[in-house]
Amino acid sequence: MSLVKKSLAKTASVVPSSTETHAPTAAIDVAQANAPVTENEQKEYPFFVAAIESDLAQLKTFTDIADKASYKSEALKRNDYLGYIKRYRLSGQNHHNTVLAWVFIWLVDLKRWDDVLELLPLMVEQKQPLPTVFNTKHWPAFVIDQLYDDANYYLSQSEQAGLFTISFVLHRLITTVKNQDWTGLEVVGGKLYAMAAKVDASLHNYGFAAAFAEQALAINEGAGVKGLLKDLQKLLKQSEPEQAVDAD
Repeated sequence: MSLVKKSLAKTASVVPSSTETHAPTAAIDVAQANAPVTENEQKEYPFFVAAIESDLAQLKTFTDIADKASYKSEALKRNDYLGYIKRYRLSGQNHHNTVLAWVFIWLVDLKRWDDVLELLPLMVEQKQPLPTVFNTKHWPAFVIDQLYDDANYYLSQSEQAGLFTISFVLHRLITTVKNQDWTGLEVVGGKLYAMAAKVDASLHNYGFAAAFAEQALAINEGAGVKGLLKDLQKLLKQSEPEQAVDAD
């Protein structure tokens, strides 16, 4: 039994496991989201804080990145952190949540992008603080930096499968942050769109690539894709006669 479950069992508030195989109905979600915060939901947070602090201490004993990743993945299941976060969201709670912050960081580390992109709006909306060990204080910037490194690797290796995956994730992230005000974060915003442009260009998605390059330069003139944009515009212009013939 996990540390959290042992603690909650003592107070007759055992944490349920996340064993659902299907999504709750919309009606249930709405009802739960509008429900008041229960005493149990308020009580369980300290136990999860204790669990995450214990896991963070244990992680410091590992030196190998693969071992750390394995431990994080196991800890997410063992302590049902995602189950807790789901209850936190549905209960309407809104407070600085160190468990939520660290679990989100682990999800990024583990490249669990579906979970990351689902939780990112919550992190921004609630203005959850990043742990002080990180230089950035901006959650989208944190995610963008990680994706940028991954995308650069796939580009350097010309790894098509990885590029397809990272392109899909970048498109979803761009949709998620489409209303983001990049004032003061021009470098980060430009980096996101510039990398999306490079990845899509490598996959011959020239229309998307050109649009992303234009947006990157609109946010930050020094985004480093002026040459790429010119090349893309030439390619798109060359394809226009072919498209006209096909239309005929």
